[in-house]
Amino acid sequence: MRLTRKIFLGLGAAVAAASAAHAADPVKLQVSGEATAVAGVSDGKAKGDADADVKLKGSTVLENGVEIGAVVEGRLDGQQPDRLYAGGRYSSLLIGGPRGIAPLGSDAFLEGAYAYSRGSFGEIIVGRAPGIARQLAVTSPTIFRSINVNDWRTDLSGLNDVHTVNDFSGYSTKITYMPPANFLGGVVGGLQLGVSYSPALADCGDRLCAPDKGFVLAPDGTLLTDTAHWQDVLEGALYYQKGVRIGGDRLLVGLGASVVTAQKDSSQALSPIFGDYKAYSVGLNLGFRGITIGGSLKTTNAGLANLDKEGYLAFDAGVTFRTGEEKGDWGFMLGYGQSEADPVGINPADPILFRNTQTAQAGVTYFIGRGITIGAAAQFVESKKPAAAGGQEEAATAVIESSIKF
Repeated sequence: MRLTRKIFLGLGAAVAAASAAHAADPVKLQVSGEATAVAGVSDGKAKGDADADVKLKGSTVLENGVEIGAVVEGRLDGQQPDRLYAGGRYSSLLIGGPRGIAPLGSDAFLEGAYAYSRGSFGEIIVGRAPGIARQLAVTSPTIFRSINVNDWRTDLSGLNDVHTVNDFSGYSTKITYMPPANFLGGVVGGLQLGVSYSPALADCGDRLCAPDKGFVLAPDGTLLTDTAHWQDVLEGALYYQKGVRIGGDRLLVGLGASVVTAQKDSSQALSPIFGDYKAYSVGLNLGFRGITIGGSLKTTNAGLANLDKEGYLAFDAGVTFRTGEEKGDWGFMLGYGQSEADPVGINPADPILFRNTQTAQAGVTYFIGRGITIGAAAQFVESKKPAAAGGQEEAATAVIESSIKF
């Protein structure tokens, strides 16, 4: 922790010194974001959801060519309330990093706030930001903003549980470093590497982060909750891109891989069933003539002391076809995902916690204008859980999604 503070202070002093030594261009402000509205029927019930992200960035370029700036991100998301996850979106029995700062139960929150410096040395990011494993993640392709088999924002069925994005650190305070893209000279293609470090995940005060609770098993097998405490979260990730000429066209290859580890905070009285967290993820996409196929895989010990890798295993695969991304163009997709969370409980014949899920989706979108789409999708989800948690459940969902990106 002391070393981390010294690093943060050193970076701040370096940026301040650079600003004082060199006159900078005027500060440029940029606003970007996206919003989606979803309405549909799931298991015979009418439902809806709305999500929005807004990002404000201020930056300037110093005389030496170094760009410095700051970013603030706000989010509205009714699909991420203060609730418990198990083996799903955070792929762990203990909750990972915070979603953001907001009053308890609020759907609007401050998601990110960080500073960055970018130049010939690469890029350094300090503050509340997504980790490098999420930034460089590759999953199955999709044509939708929020309705997906993986990394979904909207889940009208409430049963989706497939998640291969390695984002256990959430928006916890961290430092991220990425060397310059193609720093090897492009000999092997486009390559981006990066590392992130979070000193702690429960770092935003009493009840200011949601969700911030984790699962704990009492000696008698009762399922309790306790504040999740993790420390020294380390992430490493890479993204590789290569174009291969095939006749007069080009096959585009995109590959992403990441690893995330976190140390159990031994100073906290957590159940001995928990241990250090480990997760690995890999994804591949192939694009050719408007068609993209690909998928991803994630395995993690889910923070359980007696498991090495496979407390939670998930994969997704899909294909999309786009006629383009201008007014009047169309997009089509098929996707499938599956996840398995190992049973947890004192009696293996009657575990109190596990979840196996399958999700399939088909959809079509129409580009109304640049950045504006409307689409329809059909999704089927099958979820198997302990009898006390609902047993086996199925849901068929038909939705319409309207989105705008600016």
